[in-house]
Amino acid sequence: MIGGSISKFIDQLYFGQEIVFSYNGRKYFIQGWRSDDTEQATMVLDDVTELHEGNYLWEYHAAKMSECAEAFLVAPIWNGKDFLQIENDVVWTDW
Repeated sequence: MIGGSISKFIDQLYFGQEIVFSYNGRKYFIQGWRSDDTEQATMVLDDVTELHEGNYLWEYHAAKMSECAEAFLVAPIWNGKDFLQIENDVVWTDW
């Protein structure tokens, strides 16, 4: 991971914190939250390269935020590759 440590990235992911990163010329935003109504954790990933409203690239619901984070790390989002397979080329950035 460029611009940060993968372990710190994963720590923040497990808490559902907002993270901005870029990969392959695209900028992404991931965040998580817990619903008070359903007591369910939700994590979403959005491509924010061009700020248009639309559907999330990836969305996951689980009982715990850690389950969402683990699902994100192994989801084949990038041309069949998961985050751990591309992390050496990911740039941890800011808005």
